[in-house]
Amino acid sequence: MTPIDRLRVAALGTLLSLLVATPALAASAPRSPVASETLAREIFAELVGLNTTHAIGSAKAADALAARFLAAGFPTTDVYVGGPRPDKMNIVVRLHGKGKGSPVLYNAHLDVVEAIRETWSMDPFALTEKDGFFYGRGTVDVKNEVAILAANLIRLKREGYTPERDIILFFNTDEETGGDANGVEWMLKEHRPLIEAGLVINHDAGKAQALHGEKLWNTIQTAEKVYATYSLTTAGAGGHSSLPPRDNAIARLARALAKLDAYQFPVRFSDTTRQYLEAVSGRVGVETAVAVRSLLANPTDAVALDKLRDAPVINAQVHSTCPVTVLQGGQSESALPMRAKATIQCRLLPDEKPDEVLATLKRVIDDPTVEIGVVWAPVPSPAATLDRAVVAKVEKVTDEMWPGLKLVPVMSSGASDSVYFRRAGLQTFGVSGTFVEESDLRAHGRDERVGVNEFFESLEFSYRLIRSLAAVR
Repeated sequence: MTPIDRLRVAALGTLLSLLVATPALAASAPRSPVASETLAREIFAELVGLNTTHAIGSAKAADALAARFLAAGFPTTDVYVGGPRPDKMNIVVRLHGKGKGSPVLYNAHLDVVEAIRETWSMDPFALTEKDGFFYGRGTVDVKNEVAILAANLIRLKREGYTPERDIILFFNTDEETGGDANGVEWMLKEHRPLIEAGLVINHDAGKAQALHGEKLWNTIQTAEKVYATYSLTTAGAGGHSSLPPRDNAIARLARALAKLDAYQFPVRFSDTTRQYLEAVSGRVGVETAVAVRSLLANPTDAVALDKLRDAPVINAQVHSTCPVTVLQGGQSESALPMRAKATIQCRLLPDEKPDEVLATLKRVIDDPTVEIGVVWAPVPSPAATLDRAVVAKVEKVTDEMWPGLKLVPVMSSGASDSVYFRRAGLQTFGVSGTFVEESDLRAHGRDERVGVNEFFESLEFSYRLIRSLAAVR
């Protein structure tokens, strides 16, 4: 995940805290052979043990994985290691098929966010198994998925499996930094043929969701909101605070912020958000459910929309949002402010037009003395249309693993590397199969962890899905 994706993690917790518990599904799910689980754990431990933060880079992790693939019998021509800088390396591995269709590519990132040893109760760069969990930086974001994919491709190689179409694994660098040396963006620009695919499955999106130990649903991510940042700046003449004029830069900025805070962008639904909200409406409190259903029936229902402001994740699904996140102003307690500035952090619907967003901000604020600046311009990423053939296969494997569990499409309120694939015209979905618990979301935080059972169940889920999607029928 990128730093901006942290909001998505926090938002997931907010949503699930609104959900009501449901009857448990079958407690046990199919598991992979012992040899496969052992290999996955070994790779997992090796990866967590490597510091791949932005300051260090991912080169050692890419080299370690390359060594494993080569030892498993993959020819050197099918194992590529390269990147934008010596410390920022990606790895691409290909299992050749029968050429009956375009390749399927599976993606996850090698880098992790910083971890301060003094704030953890164990070494963040060592895999620790304790009380049914794997602890360590990257255990859920997202070295667990790297280990799962790597172990499964090696398993397929050892089984002598030849898919109908090529299977590609792509583990990239610098996802967490938001694009300083982003591996997906670089590979698409410099070595696109190596990762050209008819279908991309991003394991850093579409986590399965659980509540109080109960599995709620698996998800398939089809879209993510667009990140954009604006600044609002006001200026004043300054002077001594004992002689205040009618106008005050901070007060003027505050009035602009109050207008913006009260404004709600128009509601628009996609097929994904409609299906997601229909599923959510059956698992939330009565008042929230009524508001959701009212809004689905009438997107202009202002009362229902206002009610959903108290359900932030649901609110984020229905329209663009632009909250204020940083405020700066004044220079001394006894001096009138000469300048005041606010940062507005927007998450826009995928089809929102940048010029219209800027025009909306100007119209809502309605004060020409407030300067509106573009700090980070939005770069839209088109949503993926739900492919029924892909959905059917994910649903089938989900039901094999966890009978009765639904598959729900989602639009992420944050961001992942899916944006780069979609901008490049590659059909991309986020699917993971790793269940995350709403009360225990620790990605980017202290004592990050993933359930041991959840890790191994996801290992088998991924193996079955890889085989299913490798078939052209």
